[in-house]
Amino acid sequence: MSEATAFNTEQDLFFKRLRQETAESHQKLEDNPLSRAILSPSVSIEDYQTYLTALFGVTIACEDQLFPAISPVITDLAGRYKSRLIIDDLLATGFSEADVDALPVYRFEFSSVGEALGAMYVLEGSTLGGKILYKHIHEVLGLTPENGASYFWGYGAQTGNLWKSFISSLTQFAGQTEKREEVIASAKKTFTIIDNWLSQTGKPVATDQ
Repeated sequence: MSEATAFNTEQDLFFKRLRQETAESHQKLEDNPLSRAILSPSVSIEDYQTYLTALFGVTIACEDQLFPAISPVITDLAGRYKSRLIIDDLLATGFSEADVDALPVYRFEFSSVGEALGAMYVLEGSTLGGKILYKHIHEVLGLTPENGASYFWGYGAQTGNLWKSFISSLTQFAGQTEKREEVIASAKKTFTIIDNWLSQTGKPVATDQ
């Protein structure tokens, strides 16, 4: 086995472990009432807006607070900003600029690049689930990437490639710096943070609709 092959195997094993050790907290987030409501056959525009408003608080926090710390590791961050997409979708479905400006923003607390990357793993992984959510929202509410559903459309056809690129950089960093435990612990914590955030902030904002 070559050195490169051994390294790639080590990266694969870490990624598998990361998924396994975060599975329980990930499932708990998926069982959150807001997470379940968005996939309901009777999902409404109001349900959709409530979910987006909660996601906005952690998404923009990730961009503002975590991106600067991980930019040396994840070098294509410029194409990974998604809070603007949430704003566009809220405006397209009836929110005003004032409604958006009033949305709460989470404050991440981290002390290392490893912790920031663990949090980013959760946020970036949501783009994969977004493909499923987009299909459902499009079928039930008729929204499109150009009109109200750009966030769940995410990276579109590039979603798979960007996810693989992120995981490659993440696992390489974790292996080279011996920060595997730190990344895993932060990812688990972030799933719980988002679960709690959805429960605390998932309240509809009044609109004209």
